Amino acid sequence: MISAPHLSATAIYHLMTLSAAVVTIAFFVASMMVILLNQLAIAENYVLSDDNTHKQDDVGPTASTKTTMTMMMSAAPPIATNTNSISPDLSLKSVPVGENCAKDMDDHPNPLEYLTYFNCGHVTQYKNGTLVRHFSLIVAENKAIPISDINTKDPVLFHAWTFNDTIPGPTMRMTEGDHVEITVYNSKSSQRPHSLHMHSIHSGIMDGVYGNGGSIGPGQNYTYSFVASPYGVYPYHCHVASVQSHINHGLYGVMIIDPKTTRPLAKEMVMLMNGYNLIDDYKSNESAILRPPTAAELRTNFNKATHLGESIGHANQIYSVNGPAFIYRDHPIQLITGQLYRIYLVNMLEFDPINSFHLHGNMFDYYPAGTGLNPSYKTDIVELGQGNRGIVEFTYNKPGMFMFHAHINGFTDLGWMGMFDVLKNGDTKSLD
Repeated sequence: MISAPHLSATAIYHLMTLSAAVVTIAFFVASMMVILLNQLAIAENYVLSDDNTHKQDDVGPTASTKTTMTMMMSAAPPIATNTNSISPDLSLKSVPVGENCAKDMDDHPNPLEYLTYFNCGHVTQYKNGTLVRHFSLIVAENKAIPISDINTKDPVLFHAWTFNDTIPGPTMRMTEGDHVEITVYNSKSSQRPHSLHMHSIHSGIMDGVYGNGGSIGPGQNYTYSFVASPYGVYPYHCHVASVQSHINHGLYGVMIIDPKTTRPLAKEMVMLMNGYNLIDDYKSNESAILRPPTAAELRTNFNKATHLGESIGHANQIYSVNGPAFIYRDHPIQLITGQLYRIYLVNMLEFDPINSFHLHGNMFDYYPAGTGLNPSYKTDIVELGQGNRGIVEFTYNKPGMFMFHAHINGFTDLGWMGMFDVLKNGDTKSLD
């Protein structure tokens, strides 16, 4: 016979085995659910809808970017450009208040919404008249973001490092003299430190290069405080080495400091010119930090040592404005004749020394860096080095379909081009 104690031990063994199996199955099911939810979240960020019913954690405000297309990572029919223009219902406000500010600053604008998405911060007004704007930027690494062929079953995915889950990061808007606090949170899942460097006037400790603010470790945060000055349009970006890799992966955005004397009313847009070096993305081990060769390296292997300077990188394979290649070619921006338009233009293209913006069928007034209230000159093309920026203002008096693009034609062919669908004021249908 088998003793009672033996029976008990056998039962316990089988019970433990069954429990382990149940736990394993439950873990597997939970893992699959997490993967599914992550994929749905990626697709959700790139849905373009024609309604205004999105809630928090959805795709953000849509009042300025109504479209009849749905753009996901699944299959989509060819885009008919004349019936899928971005609505001309852009805000006329030129200051960081009211309708020109995003209603929910936790939203993550999709590539079309980014065009008119202005994050004006959480505002606190003190009795002494001091106005404080607080912004939050959350850094996340390896976000799968489609950057080309985004209307197909097989889009090009980029292993992005992002501020608030988008490339570019949110456009932060304030007024000269505002007290500004920007808190950067580096996600616990990050594998490297990050920082925030803003192009404007501030103290050295707030510059995002040295001290605690120059290296925010995974799971840590830092608050940058400054008084917004002077007025103009500025880039911001991560400044941790290798800076070119951190920028290439997507850690950059636009900051607008409005003058106290408001600019003339105009319908406003943000255009950030960028690109993607896929070699840096897919093969980067962050070893390509630029430095001069040492004397020992020159003596040992002159040819290898002199190639160090070439580690500035290969040319980009994909170019764009505001994120995905050809986004405004496939979804033309609808304008009307007789209306003043203003573009806050910033170049954050890495690995190429220069970029440009060319407007077809028109001329524009140009304000370098946006630091003046009067234009410096009138032109139809402007060249910008990395980090350079300005304000473009124009009015179309003739209707039609007009291209805007880089006047470096290779950039155009690789994704940096879009279309303005200009309607005669009062018309509802495109002429082209």
